Amino acid sequence: MRRPDAPSNPDVLAVDHLTVRLGRRAVLDDVSLRLTDRGHVVGLFGQNGAGKSTLLRCVAGLLVRHDGTVAVPDGGVALLPDSPFLYPRLRLDAAVRLAADLWADLDAVHAVRTLDRLGLPPRLRVGEASKGMLEQVHLALVLARRRRLTLLDEPLAAVDPLTRDQLVDLLRSHREPGSTVVVSTHLVSGLEDLFDEVVVVHDGRIVLHDEVGAVARRGGLEARVKEVLAGGHRAA
Repeated sequence: MRRPDAPSNPDVLAVDHLTVRLGRRAVLDDVSLRLTDRGHVVGLFGQNGAGKSTLLRCVAGLLVRHDGTVAVPDGGVALLPDSPFLYPRLRLDAAVRLAADLWADLDAVHAVRTLDRLGLPPRLRVGEASKGMLEQVHLALVLARRRRLTLLDEPLAAVDPLTRDQLVDLLRSHREPGSTVVVSTHLVSGLEDLFDEVVVVHDGRIVLHDEVGAVARRGGLEARVKEVLAGGHRAA
C-alpha cells in the first residue's frame, strides 16, 4: 500500500517491510528505509538486478502490487525513468510544452533556461540529439519539477566521462532548493563528493545505509560499497 506522508511525519520517505514478488522470487525482500534529512542527495547503489529500479517504481507509485507500505511527501514525487520518454521527432521547445501539459508542477521557464545554459537549441529534435544531450534534456525536464522528492533511475549509465560530469553538475546546480534526490546507479568511482547518504541494495535487501562522511572514514565510498556487495549481507 502506498500512502501520502502525514503532516506529523518528519520523514522525507518512509518505506516499511516492502516486499515485491515475481513468481516465487522476491525482487524486494522486506525492505525498510527512512530518509529524514531534507536537501540530501542519496546514492542508491547495487548491481544490475539488485532491485533498485523496483524500489524506485514502488516509491513513485508505478508499482502497486506489493506488501508493506510506502509513505511519500505531500504532492508525490518526480521520477526520471531509466529509458527515454520523449518522441524522436519532437523539438526541444515542444518537449518543454509537452512536459508542462503532463506535469502541473513543472517550472517551464526554469526548464527553458537550463536547456539554454546547456547550449541545447530549442529547434533541435530529440532524435538528432547525441546520447549525452538526450540525457541532459531528460534530466533538465525532471529537475524543473517542483517536488520535495526526486528519483533518478540510472541517469549516469552508458555515457562518457565528460557527459557524466556535465550531468552531475546539472544535478548539483539545477535541482529544486531543499529537495531530496535519490540517484540510482551501479557506478561508484568518482561520485563520492556528490552524495550525502549511501544506500546499497543487494539481492532485494538493503545491506547498507549510512552517511557518506562515515563511509569515507572507513576507506572511501567505492571500497566500502564493493566490500558490502562482496559480503552480501547487512553491514554492521
